[in-house]
Amino acid sequence: DSTDTKPTWANYGTCVDIFAPGLNITSDWYSSTTATNTISGTSMATPHTAGVAALYLAANTTATPASVANALISNSTANLVKSAGTGSPNRLLYSIFGAPPPPPPSSTQLLANPGFESGAVSWTQTAGVIDSSTGEAPHSGSWKAWLDGYGTTHTDTLYQDVTISSTVTSATLSFWLHIDTAETTTATAYDTLKVQVRNTAGTVLSTLATYSNLNKNTGYVQKSFDVTSFKGQTIRVYFLASEDSSLQTSFVVDDTAVNVQ
Repeated sequence: DSTDTKPTWANYGTCVDIFAPGLNITSDWYSSTTATNTISGTSMATPHTAGVAALYLAANTTATPASVANALISNSTANLVKSAGTGSPNRLLYSIFGAPPPPPPSSTQLLANPGFESGAVSWTQTAGVIDSSTGEAPHSGSWKAWLDGYGTTHTDTLYQDVTISSTVTSATLSFWLHIDTAETTTATAYDTLKVQVRNTAGTVLSTLATYSNLNKNTGYVQKSFDVTSFKGQTIRVYFLASEDSSLQTSFVVDDTAVNVQ
C-alpha cells in the first residue's frame, strides 16, 4: 500500500519474488474508452512490474526473460516492505534504475500576442475586432477578439501567420470561444464563425470548424485542432465571422495558441 505495508490478504512466503504497489490503485477500466476504476490485488501489482520490465527491455532489447527477472529483483529496494510475511523476500519493485527515462518532449507556443493583451500587435484584423471594452468579458486578462455582434450584415476577420517547423512531431491549434446571440432559432445558422487554415496568399487550405448562433454558450469553451499535417509550412490561422441583416451574434475569441512538440 502507500505506506509500503503488505495487506493481510496478499501473498507471502517463498512463492513470492517481489512486491509491487497493489492497494487502491486507479487505472483504466474496460467499460469505456474514458473509464477508470480503483481496485486492489495482484491484478494491480502485476502491471506495475510488467511496466518496469518493459522499460528495462526498451534499453536492453536482447535481454532474456531470466535476465529481465534478475534485473528487476537485483535492482529492487530491500528491507522496505512492512509485514512482508514469513519466508517472503523483502524486496520492493523499483522502476528507475540504470539510465533514467527521457523527459517528455517540451511544448513550444508559436503565436505572438496570443491573448491579445498587447492589443492588435502581431494580428491582422478588421478594425475594432481586438478590444478591451466591457461589453463582452475576456476569458482572461483585459483584451479579447470580438467578431461581429452588430445585428446588421457584417463580416469580421482576424488572422496571424505562423511557421510550423518540419521537425515537430505534433502541432495543435487551440483557443477559447464564447458565443452570444440574440437569434432565437434552434434550427438555422444565420451567423457563422469559420476557423480556417490558409496559406500566406489567403487560399483556404482547410476549414477546421464552423460555429454559429446555434452554438451559443454562457461562458467560454476551449476548442482544439490537430494541425500537424501543416508542419514544414507557414500557415495563416484565420477566423472569419459573417453576420446577417438582423439579430446580433457575437463570436468572442481569447487565449489562442499553436503548441508544437
